Amino acid sequence: MRLYSTVFLLLAQLNGVITQETAPEIKMPDVRRMEYISNQQVLLMCNAEGVPVPRYKWYKNGALIVSDSITQVDEVTGNLSIPSFTIREEGLYQCGAENTVSPGVTPLAVSPAINVIEVSLGANWPVIPVEDINKFEGAYAKLLCTDVPESGPKAQFRWFLESPDGAKKQVEETTRMHVDDQGTLHFIYLETSDQTGADLYKCAIYNNIIDTIQLGSPKSLTVTPVVSKPQVKPKAEYTTNPAIFLRTQTAELECVFSGYPLPTITWRKGGKIITASEKYQFDKNNRKLKVLKLVEEDEGIYTCFGQNSVSTVQIAIFLDVTSGPIWEQALSYQTIPTGRDAVFYCKSRAADGEDPINTPNWNINGNPINILSPPGSGKFQFSDRGRVLTVIGLQKPDDTQCFQCNVSNNIDYEFANGCLNVIDPIVITEHPPLQEIVKGDRVQLTVKATTDPGMTLRERWRFKNQTYDNNAPPHVIYNDVTKEAYIDTSGLTDAEFEAIIGVYYRDLYHQYDSYTVTISVALKGRGADVCEEHSLYPWIYSLSAAVVVLLFIVVFLIIRRPTFTCPSQQPSDAYLTPVAINMSHVVGGGEAGGNDGPYYTTILDVPTPKRC
Repeated sequence: MRLYSTVFLLLAQLNGVITQETAPEIKMPDVRRMEYISNQQVLLMCNAEGVPVPRYKWYKNGALIVSDSITQVDEVTGNLSIPSFTIREEGLYQCGAENTVSPGVTPLAVSPAINVIEVSLGANWPVIPVEDINKFEGAYAKLLCTDVPESGPKAQFRWFLESPDGAKKQVEETTRMHVDDQGTLHFIYLETSDQTGADLYKCAIYNNIIDTIQLGSPKSLTVTPVVSKPQVKPKAEYTTNPAIFLRTQTAELECVFSGYPLPTITWRKGGKIITASEKYQFDKNNRKLKVLKLVEEDEGIYTCFGQNSVSTVQIAIFLDVTSGPIWEQALSYQTIPTGRDAVFYCKSRAADGEDPINTPNWNINGNPINILSPPGSGKFQFSDRGRVLTVIGLQKPDDTQCFQCNVSNNIDYEFANGCLNVIDPIVITEHPPLQEIVKGDRVQLTVKATTDPGMTLRERWRFKNQTYDNNAPPHVIYNDVTKEAYIDTSGLTDAEFEAIIGVYYRDLYHQYDSYTVTISVALKGRGADVCEEHSLYPWIYSLSAAVVVLLFIVVFLIIRRPTFTCPSQQPSDAYLTPVAINMSHVVGGGEAGGNDGPYYTTILDVPTPKRC
C-alpha cells in the first residue's frame, strides 16, 4: 500500500499535478455480521483511502474503544483484535477513519456496524422422562422435539435411534418420514418397522460452526400391526406459520400431509402451478418450497396441495415479505468546486404495506446533529422531512468533511457515510472577444484557465457540429504547451477563408467541473454567423415557414367563410399581421440560431355576414 502511494505521488508530480487532499473513503469492512466461538481470537480489519493517509479508531455500541488487555486497536493498520472472545465482547462495532486535510480540518468517515456475536450451543439437554407413543400401523404419528437448548445461530434438527448400549443411528428422512423446521419428526403413515423396541428415538440439535451435537427429548414408539392398512385421505399436519421472511433472503415454506396411500404434494401461487426454476426450488419430497432472493412482489398466498387416491386437500400459507429500510438514495462521496452547494440524500422507504421509516439521524464527522437546529448559522439546511441535507456556499478546505445518516424501523436499520471534498473551480483567465475579420487577419482563439492544483484540466474543440478531442479544427494552429491558438488567414484560399467563419466552442473540463467558452468569428461588417451551416439557410427556412403559415391562414378563412352572404358585402381593406416564427431549432443543435422574425403576412378582414 505504501509503495503504491509513493508511485502514485511520483506519477502525479511528473504530470504537473499536485496531490489533492481528500477525506477518507472506507473500503473495508463490508460485512454486517461476524460469528466467533468463545475464547477464539477476533480480528476485525478496516481499510480506507485518503490523502493524507488516514488513521483509524473503532467504536463499540457507539462508544470509542480505548485499547486495553481485552481489546486492542491499531490506529495505523486499522485492525481491531480481541485475543480471547467472550459474550462480554458481543456488540455492534464500527470503524472510523480520519485524516487532517488542513490545520483544524479533520474529516471522519465511519463504516456501517458489524454485529459481532458469540456462537454457542446451550447447556446440555435437560433429563426428562421417556414419552411413550402408541399407534396402529398405517396411522400418522409425530414425535415432538421438546425442551430444546438455546443455540446461536439456530441449530439444525436431526433424529437418532439410540440403543441401550449408547450406540446411535441417524434416522434418514424418506418419502414417508419428514423432520420439519421446528424439529418434529413426522411419520406420514406408520410401518411396524418404525417401533423402537428397546431403542429410543432422540431429537438432536447440531451447530455446524462449533461442530457440536446434543441429543435429548427421548421417545418410545409402539406400532400395533393391522391386517390391512386403511386408506386415509390427506390431512394437513404442519405448515410454516407465521411465514415471515426478510427481503433478499430465501423463504422456506413447509407443508406436511398425513394419509395413506402416500400423498403427493404440489404448490401453486395465484392459481398457477409452481415449478422448479431460478426463483423456486423444492426440497424434502416437495414438502418444502424455497422462494429465492425475496422481493416484495413475492409476498402473497401460496397454496399447498396434498393428493392421494382417496382425496385432495389444500392449505394456504401467507408469505409475509418484510424488510428494514430500503434505500432510494443514500449518501455518497462528492467532490464539488468552491462557491457551490452540496446536496446529500438519506432517502429510504418501507416495504409495501409496512409502517413508514423513522426520520433519519444525522452525524457530521461522527458527531450527532439536531436537524431542527443544525450548527453553522445556515450553513447546513435540512429539507424533505430531514431526508435531504444541503451544505451552502462551499469553501475550501473548511467544508471538507464527512456525513453519516442512519434510518430504521422495527425490523432493521440502514447506515450510510458520505464525504465531501471541496476543490478550486475552473476559472477562465484569457478569453478572446468577438472576432470580426477580413482576409489576411490573424484570428485569435486563445483560451486559458486555471483549476484546482489536484486536477488535470482537459480540453476539446467543437466547430460546425464536429468535436475535436485530440486535435484542433481545420486551419487552427494550437500550441499545447502555451495554450496559444490562432488562425493565420493570409495563406487561405477564398473557400478556406469562408469555411472558418462561425462559432468555436472550447470545452475545459475535468472529472468534477466543466466550462465552455464561445468564440464567434464573423466577416467584418456582416456580423457573426450564429448558425453552424451556411448563413443563407435560415432565410430559406424562414421564407418557407412564412409561406406555410400564409397557406394555413388562407385555408382557415375559406373554411370559416359562410356559404351564403349578401351580394352587397365586400371584404374590407387588407391589413398586415405580424407572425413570429422561431427558427432556432432549424440548425446547429441548440448551439446557434435565434428568432428570425417577426415575419408579416396578409390577412383579409372579412366582416360578419348579414341576412339577405
